[in-house]
Amino acid sequence: MEAIVDVLLEDGVADLSLRPLAERVGTSARLLIYHFDSKEDLLAAALARVRARIAMALKALAQTDPSPSLGAALTRFWLWATDEPNQKYFRLLFEIDGLAMHDQLRFSTQARNESTSAWLNLIRNAQALSGPSAAAPPGRTRLIWAAVAGLLQDYLTTGDHERTTEALHYFLSLIAKDEQARAD
Repeated sequence: MEAIVDVLLEDGVADLSLRPLAERVGTSARLLIYHFDSKEDLLAAALARVRARIAMALKALAQTDPSPSLGAALTRFWLWATDEPNQKYFRLLFEIDGLAMHDQLRFSTQARNESTSAWLNLIRNAQALSGPSAAAPPGRTRLIWAAVAGLLQDYLTTGDHERTTEALHYFLSLIAKDEQARAD
């Protein structure tokens, strides 16, 4: 699986064919189908591995700077995600999302929901570490992820790190004001 993920991170999935993928990872297309049943199931497993790699890296990063605030956690995530070696993970995830939106890739409902759930859980965990506060309004966690993901996609598309980071900091200031208002 690690070799498959590495190939997907390098080449993307738009032109993915199992036979060339199998050759690159030293196996056969028949064995890939045997183990994964379909190209979509293989991609779902690869995506789970990509998310696991990201989660492990972010966990290690959080241990080096354990600031409990949501703003600090999102800033750490941003700095890590926009660092050149890590951009490949998000390019792949955004590519797959785009292909799935256009029905060029089909995933089970569970596989589609797992992707978003992983990000929402990371934000929920960061919020929980921030300490007790008034209950978050419905939709807040999803809005936070949508804003950060949108800024990340904007950065990966435009390469404008300064302006997207500035927008992130503004967004984080709004979150901090909201948290303060709910605490009061």
